[in-house]
Amino acid sequence: MPAVDRARIARALPRYTIGEQLGAGSFGLVLAGHHLDLDRAVAIKVVPAASAAEFRDEARILSRLDHPHIVRIHDYVVLDDLCLLIMEMLGGGTLAQHRHRLSAEATLAVGAAVADGLAHAHAHGVLHRDIKPDNILFTAAGQPRITDFGIGRILDGAPGTVSQAAGTPRYMAPEQITGGRVGPAADLYALGVVLYELVSGRPVFDAGLSVPELLRHQCEVDPPVPPGVPPAVCDVILPALAKDPARRPPDAAAFARAISAAATEVFGPDWQARSGLVLALTESARSTAQARLGPVARFAPPRAPVEPAGAGVSASPPPGPSPTAEPPGPAPAAPRPGSAHPAHPAHPAHPAQPGPARPERPEPRNLFEGTRYAPRGGRATRRGRGRVMAVTAMVAAVVLAMAGVVGLVVTRGTGSESPPVATGTDPGPAPSAPALPLRLDEVRAWATGPAAKGGGFYVVDRAGLRVLRLDLDGTLSAVAGTGVAGSIGDGGPATAARLRGVSDVAVAADGSVFLADSGNGRIRRIGPDGVITTVAGGGERVAADGTRATEVSLSLASGPIAVDTDGTLYLAGAGRLFRLDQAGVLHLVGRTEQAGGYVTPSPGQPPVRVVGQSIGDVEARDGRLYVVDYSTGRVQVLDPDEPVRTLAGGGPAGFTGDGGPATAAGLTLTSGPSSLALDPVGNLFFPESSAQRVRRVDTRGVITTVAGTGEYGSDGNGGPATAARLASPARVAVDTTGVLYIGGAGTAIRRVGLDTVISTVHD
Repeated sequence: MPAVDRARIARALPRYTIGEQLGAGSFGLVLAGHHLDLDRAVAIKVVPAASAAEFRDEARILSRLDHPHIVRIHDYVVLDDLCLLIMEMLGGGTLAQHRHRLSAEATLAVGAAVADGLAHAHAHGVLHRDIKPDNILFTAAGQPRITDFGIGRILDGAPGTVSQAAGTPRYMAPEQITGGRVGPAADLYALGVVLYELVSGRPVFDAGLSVPELLRHQCEVDPPVPPGVPPAVCDVILPALAKDPARRPPDAAAFARAISAAATEVFGPDWQARSGLVLALTESARSTAQARLGPVARFAPPRAPVEPAGAGVSASPPPGPSPTAEPPGPAPAAPRPGSAHPAHPAHPAHPAQPGPARPERPEPRNLFEGTRYAPRGGRATRRGRGRVMAVTAMVAAVVLAMAGVVGLVVTRGTGSESPPVATGTDPGPAPSAPALPLRLDEVRAWATGPAAKGGGFYVVDRAGLRVLRLDLDGTLSAVAGTGVAGSIGDGGPATAARLRGVSDVAVAADGSVFLADSGNGRIRRIGPDGVITTVAGGGERVAADGTRATEVSLSLASGPIAVDTDGTLYLAGAGRLFRLDQAGVLHLVGRTEQAGGYVTPSPGQPPVRVVGQSIGDVEARDGRLYVVDYSTGRVQVLDPDEPVRTLAGGGPAGFTGDGGPATAAGLTLTSGPSSLALDPVGNLFFPESSAQRVRRVDTRGVITTVAGTGEYGSDGNGGPATAARLASPARVAVDTTGVLYIGGAGTAIRRVGLDTVISTVHD
């Protein structure tokens, strides 16, 4: 997927704010967004379109899919070759995140829900063609939904002919691999693979197989009968894995009914309620044995000393012993008595794809082995094995043909993902439980530490579940979070608290650390004593001038934060910029052009100043605010009691203006945390990722490049920074001595000293 012009997206969606990237793949990328009029979080999928007319046709059909287990499409926008799908934001993580901690009941509930949703899609002529755990998401309340029809195809009343092998090899049906005619049965095969993996705790075929060998196995080798899985369950899943599409279930609705019937046979008529998930199966998908079910159990806080990942809404707990930590996502019901499958921590990452750092996991276990449903060592029988297809030569040809497509799908993925949302008061200090091992795969945001504490960096990990201290020698230490999503811990040590989707971090001169805990809708403070508290968010009121910060709703924590030299905190969200005073009251100090309906100043106060069309990052120094308006390519300045002025940008589009006045320069600004930094004398630094440079506006208003040649790379160490190549610089920081640090992909950090020489200090 080529680089996306965020300014164009912002212009195409004037009533939305555009947030961070949530996911990317060969068929598009997904950005977070917020509808200003409706105050609604959304996911924005950017789809490369060879034909805008084709995109319109597909978007219209997808937007008509109305099923409780399919992600909702709110709108679609086509502007020249820019194609955007506006979808609901799902806050409960992916099935990939929760696959190692689902109960057996919850596993079959997910299967029935997905099959029911596919039945609806197939009835409307839509194939998915990439069903996998990454593309099955949950709402914050725990309702499974199918997402990402990114490589789906619209049917013409019959299975269409695939012109290009597309999908994820591990879940691809034989007919997809061989270039045969692909119909609804291909989606059932993929769902069968997902269910096989979940119930058996193992892949269908050896995980060590190369891609060509895996594809050959998909076409030629029958999967083994999973030991310890009840026959009723095997007899539903294994037919879906038949090599011949005609031997699979006749349609998705029949598959959903079969799954429900098997669950009823194994667990009894109340299996759905005990699953802990929110199901809304259509009548055709329900087993007749499920009449008079009680209310569906919501996700309840477990009661044993286990730290699951995910977030939930607590109602009545499911029966049987369950763990004691707060479930941070769609936490499926705890294992039943005697179950050999305790809840395990998982992470919302895409397997083998860029995504949040994945905690260590225990070995997967068969969901049924050792339970009363299938005694340890027991084996189920199998009926209806599919016939063997000798297609080795064809597979080899397909491997070559699909190398580019599969490579992207395997390593990048296409599903959207977002942190869960939590509201309400904090339950208090976190229960005692071991934190996950320290690990840093990518820096999401950072801030330099005060000189009194040795400098270094406070970094947010990719998942936003932890804040770590990273010393320049590479030493990592915990600052906040356990690596498990949640909202508890206020009033106790920050290292025992749980965070959810931290998007920015700022450090005050006294060593206090402020976190934009976006997933929890809060701004949290870690005092010099290490105790964490909430200073803003967690309430129900709409943020407005003069409101107490702890009474406002979650949208305020979605934007960047900054701490001034005197410790004053500034925070942005939904197109508004606030100052938090010492009494804990918010004061509206700025707004975007689109946020006019949400910004009423206190009586007697002047009109709120307009800072541009977007707020990408904020920096503060001595009462002066610097704001990145990435939509118009400008850096704006708010001086106390002065009109808003442009500090940089406004010149010709693109990268222009070096050596002249910054206000005549063209900027390609980055939207995201840590994209502004000030040195001790007031020079302002910012990265321009697409231009592969970092620029500075000095105190005279002159703009120059201080690092990067404009070419992508990572060389030049030991020489002048302006002769070095940079790899998509996204973050900058300046320490108290004036040394510049540049961050890009992963954990790479480069240093530009006062002598302008560049070096790598972390990779």
